[in-house]
Amino acid sequence: MKHKKILVTGGAGFIGSHLVDELIKLGNDVTVIDDLSTGKLKNLNKKAKFIKLNLGSASAPKVLRPILKNVSYVFHLATIPRIQHCNEHPVECHSANVNGTLNLLSACVKNKQIKKFILASTCMVYGNPAHLTISEDAQNNPQTMYGAQKCMQEIYVNIFTKLYGLPSVVLRYFGVYGTKRHSETGSYPNVAAAFSRDKKTKNKIFIYGDGKQSRDMVHVFDIVRATIMAMNSEFYGGEVFNIGTGKPVTVNEIAKYYNCPIEHQDARPHDIRRCTADTKKTKKLLHWEPRISFDQGIRGYLEEQSL
Repeated sequence: MKHKKILVTGGAGFIGSHLVDELIKLGNDVTVIDDLSTGKLKNLNKKAKFIKLNLGSASAPKVLRPILKNVSYVFHLATIPRIQHCNEHPVECHSANVNGTLNLLSACVKNKQIKKFILASTCMVYGNPAHLTISEDAQNNPQTMYGAQKCMQEIYVNIFTKLYGLPSVVLRYFGVYGTKRHSETGSYPNVAAAFSRDKKTKNKIFIYGDGKQSRDMVHVFDIVRATIMAMNSEFYGGEVFNIGTGKPVTVNEIAKYYNCPIEHQDARPHDIRRCTADTKKTKKLLHWEPRISFDQGIRGYLEEQSL
């Protein structure tokens, strides 16, 4: 896959910047689109071409056409991932998360050279599942604006594949963590980043509810490997894959790694009680499974944070 021309939206963000690094390491020509609302320039690989653009803006479709010229693969990671912010500002976030995706898909259809569109989705589309593990064929039941908007992204990708033949694959990431680039700002950061922030700023960590709620925590390096494997896979028809470990870890268990006082507060409304990936399909068809255990990954993350 060397020397391919690739577009990564959200390439200055936590996951996107790691993906860009690996694509460039593999010898590809990478262009990054990011509006820097949550991404950071310091994350950006110096070998990537950078374009600052709000994909949800009225001017985006016109700007995208020349950018996509000769592009073979598109990774769409640009999003506003802050759950509470999306709940409080649904129209603004709909513009970025849904209209931005629609603008990008429309531009991709006009480029007949796109070999695959890879959408980074989320386990938040499932909502609060009744069972501990959840498979890709489970009914989507988002409980937040962010989950609903990601669900709409998936629907648009599926329709563009069916109506216009845009080759695509959808990856539902679970609880991604790992490395210093993980943002600790904004509302509802990932639990690992939130604990790091609270320990630094208040010398204690806050657990909302009883802490028995569980998360499927998957390291960003494993996420990147899965995402590139999806690009190289034989799947083009909008297939959906869970990207997680299949091994739940409770918030209380995560907190033990931080070695500082814990303060319990009232549970947050609509907080997900449990959501663990059923990874049978991903293992069988993508031939991917995580390599980094949570114990290994969280210890490495905390060591890096302390440097």
